[in-house]
Amino acid sequence: MPHLPAGYTIRHPRQDDIPAIIEVLYQHDLAETGEADRYSPDDILSEWEGIDIDADAWVIVAPTGTIAGYGTLTTNTDAGRFISDAYVHPAYYGRGIGSMLIDLMEARAAELIPTLPGSSQLVLENNVIANNEAARTLLEARGYILTRAFFHMHIQLDRPPEQPIWPEGIHARSSDGSEEDISRAHAVIEESFQDHWQHTPVSYEDWLRMLVRENFDPALWFFAQDGDEIAGAIICQVREENNGWIARLGVRRPWRKHGLGAALLREAFSAFYSRGIYRVGLGVDGQSLTGAQRLYERVGMHITMHVGHYEKEFRASNET
Repeated sequence: MPHLPAGYTIRHPRQDDIPAIIEVLYQHDLAETGEADRYSPDDILSEWEGIDIDADAWVIVAPTGTIAGYGTLTTNTDAGRFISDAYVHPAYYGRGIGSMLIDLMEARAAELIPTLPGSSQLVLENNVIANNEAARTLLEARGYILTRAFFHMHIQLDRPPEQPIWPEGIHARSSDGSEEDISRAHAVIEESFQDHWQHTPVSYEDWLRMLVRENFDPALWFFAQDGDEIAGAIICQVREENNGWIARLGVRRPWRKHGLGAALLREAFSAFYSRGIYRVGLGVDGQSLTGAQRLYERVGMHITMHVGHYEKEFRASNET
């Protein structure tokens, strides 16, 4: 068990902690990136659905009763990994709280390993903002290895965006919000994301729950239509403080290398601009096999945040 400063305590979270947990997440993101979304109580409750909060989630409470840190551990047996999420309120930086959360998550992962089936490799993963030297140093000192880089990219729409150029025979259409369109979007995104690193298939039921949880607006979904076929799709939403966000962009393999990704992006930019939303962002794998980062740069987006993906092996593979 980690050593706590005098007066600090560790316990598992309760529902009445949710407002304080949301504040920790907000202040942490704001301090690390200069911008932050305000999570809703439903966001937290949804995250808790996939874990045992009496074993796999923790809050660290300061002597004043304020929640100073929050962490969760999610087990993905199919992918052979534990996923750790840890947040420290910036008012409590430098007091060892991040280290405490890592201790708790590592101890829990070690406890779970004998209960998990199979003999394949198991790793614990952690993501940190790349300019947070203290967090990087902490993970590297504890044996974590940087294995991947991710970026947030943004565009500031200071003028009407360029109009999309569609290949012959292909046109854009917006979603009508019907169940059929929602199902089509799910199928296209799942097929397109097969090439993405560590992609885990998302069932249609989980997709629907995600849409409700994250307040998606199907009026901000656009399809590249080729006859009766959907060649690609872009799924967008409006985030807090009137920021646009591109949650998913996918082009099916037979239609790649024809400019559909750029056309879908410009279609989305125009829709945001018409709503008076002038800042649009997305997240991207810095080592994407489809060259996504280069595509986003070509349409005027630039990197605003680097995220380092760290991993630590907890069980070596015994498979031959």
